[in-house]
Amino acid sequence: MRYALSFASEYLKNIYVNRTRQSIKTVHVVSSALKATSTWHGMRTLQECREACGGQGLKTENHVGHLKSEFDVQLTFEGDNYVLMQQISKALLKEILVAKRRNKPVKGLGLARAGPSSAQAIIPSHLTSSALRTAQFQTDIFYLRERDLLHRFETEVSQREARGESMEHIFTVTYQIAEDLGRAFSDRLVLQTFLDVVATVPAGSLKDVLGLLRSMYTTIVMEEDASFLRYGYLSTDNAAVVRKEVLKLCSEVRPHALALVTSFGIPDALLGPIAFNWIDANAWSSVSDNDTLKDNDTVFSFFTNML
Repeated sequence: MRYALSFASEYLKNIYVNRTRQSIKTVHVVSSALKATSTWHGMRTLQECREACGGQGLKTENHVGHLKSEFDVQLTFEGDNYVLMQQISKALLKEILVAKRRNKPVKGLGLARAGPSSAQAIIPSHLTSSALRTAQFQTDIFYLRERDLLHRFETEVSQREARGESMEHIFTVTYQIAEDLGRAFSDRLVLQTFLDVVATVPAGSLKDVLGLLRSMYTTIVMEEDASFLRYGYLSTDNAAVVRKEVLKLCSEVRPHALALVTSFGIPDALLGPIAFNWIDANAWSSVSDNDTLKDNDTVFSFFTNML
């Protein structure tokens, strides 16, 4: 996921640096999508790190605890994430409605393939491991999900508007499908930027590993987002296949894990002791000379003697 979001972030930087008056809307929608997706992922990652590290994840010197506290505000800072998902959906809806009114194909915000006039993706009734790993299937199912949710959202908004409901009320009662659509747009955007990056990498081991990471990203999204089952993009049998594939991909990526993490170039000064030899760092010989620990022992002895 971190690699996928890194590629998407670079894409956002590029369109921002080269922005024009015509592309400001795209910059706003893409930044809304990636802000929400990245901060949700960041908090989840910190929580998983905390749990995976056991008690060590609570130690201040390992940074996880205070990073969780400091990062939590990002979920609502500069825009509540759920509100941002609704903003994305409203922008997508406007693109579709304007295209229909002008009787022209929709092109903006990457909807050329997701519009209602685009060809329907064909999802196999019985998924296999090889099918799950193809870029074609991954693209098809992500676009299918976005296209269908956009159609559902447009239909519900139009029907409620025809009944005389105010737009404020409509967008309030359709928040769930609006959130699902916003996530679908975000996930499809991230996948597309991943595909664009991999396309520039020559054949070889790096391209193969990136292919594994891309497949891991897509299968994890399919496994964890309830909309794939809720709206029928995956059958229960296919969902079970996806779940097994995630485990297989984890085992295949594991030998490359250290190299993948190291490639981010995180300076040692930013890492806690647990990133190195945490056994030696927690040995009594290491902690017994700690002045803070000595002070704590003094305070403890004082209160003990008072009892």
